[in-house]
Amino acid sequence: MKLQTEVFFASIDQRNERAAGESACTALVAVIADWLHSNPEEMPIKSQLDSLIREGSLEWRNLCENRTYRERFPDKHFDLETVVQAKVRPLSVVPEKSFIGFFHPEGIEDEGFDFLKDAMSFDNIWDEITKSVQDSPSHGECFVYIVSWNDHFFILKVERDAYYIIDTLGERLYEGCNQAFILKFDRDTTILQLPNTSQQSDEKPASTKKEQTDKKQAINEGKIVSNNTNEKMEESTVAFRDKVPENEDEPSLVCKGKETCKEYIKSFFGRNPH
Repeated sequence: MKLQTEVFFASIDQRNERAAGESACTALVAVIADWLHSNPEEMPIKSQLDSLIREGSLEWRNLCENRTYRERFPDKHFDLETVVQAKVRPLSVVPEKSFIGFFHPEGIEDEGFDFLKDAMSFDNIWDEITKSVQDSPSHGECFVYIVSWNDHFFILKVERDAYYIIDTLGERLYEGCNQAFILKFDRDTTILQLPNTSQQSDEKPASTKKEQTDKKQAINEGKIVSNNTNEKMEESTVAFRDKVPENEDEPSLVCKGKETCKEYIKSFFGRNPH
């Protein structure tokens, strides 16, 4: 598949020596979520995102100095409850807006998965997330979710007209990436199904940059104003492995619009081993 959307890169990710936060994702999402709540109409510029990565990594290293935490988490990969209770940032969990669910295996309906019958699926969770913003009385209100999948945490910011994924581990975007990133999903975002002949042997993403309008200078500085649709991030194309129809010769549109965020999480994050 190929994702075409707007992407913004930090200078570093959590594993960079300037951050030294190899397993710091839980502390990092707490620090970033706090920043987003304090700046609801903005996204961090590059220098701010770099700073947040360093701050979150420092908070994680401080937690690593706590003997009790080290005994509970010998791999130093703390859970969200521990980070919230440690008051890394003044955050609290909203129980009625917190969900636990599963990616239901495709093509397997009955064999050995009866225990998932009454559990929430990812689709159920996504319906609840979209309902929250649709029911919001304020058009400009946003919602910040901390998402845990496959022993990793990232941020999902939900607005009426766009979704943002903020991830501090570059490898989550593609193999070899060493920069934290923000993906924006809006009405112009598309996911295409690639034909067999378009599959790259290494399945590494191809990234292309387009010249911007007079807004480009602001974007080069990293400024993203979330309620300004004229201001764009770098436009890129990311290809990732998925099922490919054998008889398709041309790319076919899988989905378009902000709901591509849902498909991206299911098709990419749901299969990503990192």
